[in-house]
Amino acid sequence: MKPIETQYRNHKIVIRDQIKFASDGVTGTLNKESVTKRIIEVDDVDVTSRCRVSNTDEEKTEAAKRFIDRIYPQGKSES
Repeated sequence: MKPIETQYRNHKIVIRDQIKFASDGVTGTLNKESVTKRIIEVDDVDVTSRCRVSNTDEEKTEAAKRFIDRIYPQGKSES
């Protein structure tokens, strides 16, 4: 799936597929494994484990917005 990007209060939220790579230490080959897990990134930092995540991308976006509201309250300046 294509990544979903959203701007929220000067922060970038990206919902994308997680890509895992498996390597063989003996031969040095690198194989891509297909993974269906979607992750949440806020400002290029994976915050999936810190958000209450549901099944749809819309619910994941709402969880990321709640995360931003908790970490960066509107009343404080970001300096």
